[in-house]
Amino acid sequence: MRQWLMVAAVCAFVVASLGPATAADNKDELLRKIDALEQQLTELKAQQKELKERQKANGEKESQCMKAFGGEKFCKCLAENLPREVGLEQYVHVAVTPKEGIGYDGMTAEQKKSVDQTLATRDMCAEKAKGGFLW
Repeated sequence: MRQWLMVAAVCAFVVASLGPATAADNKDELLRKIDALEQQLTELKAQQKELKERQKANGEKESQCMKAFGGEKFCKCLAENLPREVGLEQYVHVAVTPKEGIGYDGMTAEQKKSVDQTLATRDMCAEKAKGGFLW
């Protein structure tokens, strides 16, 4: 509701600043601007929804990690940095299984990227939890 009010206010400002004669002449341009604002609003809503979903998933990952490992810094780091599609169970599997054991060579490029990001996250978070020189 608040976003639509913002769109209406911007439209009113544009119309008021153009004057009555100019506004009539630039009706198509005004409609294009309104469409662009509506598109931006739609994109913002999608980003907001994605952010909420990400925060929920991160909270679940962190909670599961705390139950399993109990390391606050480590678990927060994992929750924030693991690829979105990697849950705690998959993280543990990837972290403790050699690449050959998970069939790394037969994976798609996207799957390999996910595994590589997971392992890099493990290394980064383990260093952070130890109080490494970068943290």
